[in-house]
Order: sequence, then C-alpha cells, then structure tokens
Amino acid sequence: MGNRDWEKKDLKARPLLVYALNAESCLPHCNRLIRSIFMSGVYSLVKAAGAVERKMDTVSNNLANVNTTGFKEDQPSFREVLSKAQQVLPESEEERFLSHEYLDQYVGMEKSAVTVDEIGKNFSPGPMQQTDNALDLAINNEGFFTIDTPFGQRFTRNGNFQLNSEGTIVTSDNYPVLGENGPIQVKGQEIFVDYQGRVQVDGQLADRLLTVRFRNQDNLQKLGNSFFAPISSDDVPIPSEEVRVQQGMLEGSNVNTVMEMTRMISANRTYESIQKSLSSVDRMNERAISISRLRG
Repeated sequence: MGNRDWEKKDLKARPLLVYALNAESCLPHCNRLIRSIFMSGVYSLVKAAGAVERKMDTVSNNLANVNTTGFKEDQPSFREVLSKAQQVLPESEEERFLSHEYLDQYVGMEKSAVTVDEIGKNFSPGPMQQTDNALDLAINNEGFFTIDTPFGQRFTRNGNFQLNSEGTIVTSDNYPVLGENGPIQVKGQEIFVDYQGRVQVDGQLADRLLTVRFRNQDNLQKLGNSFFAPISSDDVPIPSEEVRVQQGMLEGSNVNTVMEMTRMISANRTYESIQKSLSSVDRMNERAISISRLRG
C-alpha cells in the first residue's frame, strides 16, 4: 500500500498533527499547520483564563459586599464555544485538507474555549435584621423601593432610610424616597409604616411608598449602592400594592460566604491548571517545530 493510500484510509482516525508530520505531500504546509493547531490550544486556554479571572473578580465583589444592606449576589454563567476543528473531515476531501482554505476554515481562530456568557443576579431574599429604627424598612417578598436620583428613577431593596434637614425621607446618599405622590415629607414626630407601605405621621396618612415590581428581574442592571435600573426602556416598573414592607427591619446581603469562598478556591485551582497547560503547550510547540524542521 502506497503512502497516499495509507493516508486516505486513516485520514479521519489519526490526529491532525500526526497526519501532518507523516504526509510527504503536506510538508510545505507543516509549519503553518502546526502553528495553527498549537495557536488553537493557546487561544482556548487564554480565553478560559480570562473567564476564570472574571469569575474571581465576581466572587471578590460578592465577598466585599457580604455586609451591604440589600446587596444581591452576582453569578457568572459559563458556556463553551465549540471549535470548527471538531468537525469530521470527509475522506473525499483529502486534497482540501492540504489547502490553505482548509487551514483557514478548520484551524482558524474560532476555537473551543470557555467564556463568561453573562453575569447573572441572584434575587433570592437576604436575611432580615431587626433594628427597631422607624425608618429602616425591608421588603419581605418580591419588589423594590423607588428612589429619585439626578439620573432618573432607581430601584433598591436597601431600606436604610433617614430624614434630611427638610423633613424628606431619603437614602444614605440623600436621594429622595418616592411615594405615590412624590418625595415623602414628614411633618411630625411619630412615624409608622404598615405592611402595605402606607406612611403615617402622628396618626395621619402622609403617603404610600411607591413599591414596584418588574416582569423580568433578570433584565435589571446593577448601578452600585444596591441600586438597579432597567436595561431597556421596555422594562417598565409596575407599581404593586402586593409588596410587603416591614418597619424596623433591614434586608441583609444574600451572599453566602462559605459558598463564595468555595468558588474562589475552585477558581484558583482552575487558573493554576490553565497556567500549567499553557506551559505544556509551549513545550509541545517547541518539539513539534523541531520535528517539522527535521522532516523539511
């Protein structure tokens, strides 16, 4: 059996690199093929390293906010980008294998790699913390308080409110908390907020908190300070009287410290493995280039 017949028989079964080093007809292209194959491995590993770094950044941010009132945990989700090089090359296309077109299509830069698809948000409730402060408010089901800022309305689960010098209920950043009639003014001494968000001052109804919900909370973006805003103008807040408010309570961060530490340890180990793999690919690359030079 001639060398060319052997190639046709085992073209699909043998790895691309072994085929490239044994087929005399492809010797002019060996260096390019080898470089492409190993660049594929490097590219995939670098992409994976970037994904792991982003995961570690996310975990670090979660841990930094473990004591932040109303904070919602970030959750990175990963996906694998499949490589075109994983496709099976038909036996009848042996000549195409040796062409530049094949190398460009099957051993190009679109390789298998792990990437961060998106950073999701975990909206599960955090633990309730009793403070007995009349202006500390917590939502114990789905929903948000509405805040008036210079940048537009923002939405939060952080109910750590206070009175400013003008008697307006505000956030710690001095942004007014909105009621159904606008910023809530307090003119009196005793403040009572019932479970439906009605604010009474000295026994008189002052306003009702503008509590809202969204059809899809996943379409909210984080803006810092436990603020959220819709990503699209189509995601409008829906005023809801079903939101339940508790006075004298604050909702803590929903970050699970033990879980985040476990994720960080796992990510560090993965990153170390990627670094070792990159070193191995580099050594294999040097050996393959040496072999191709000997055969050339």
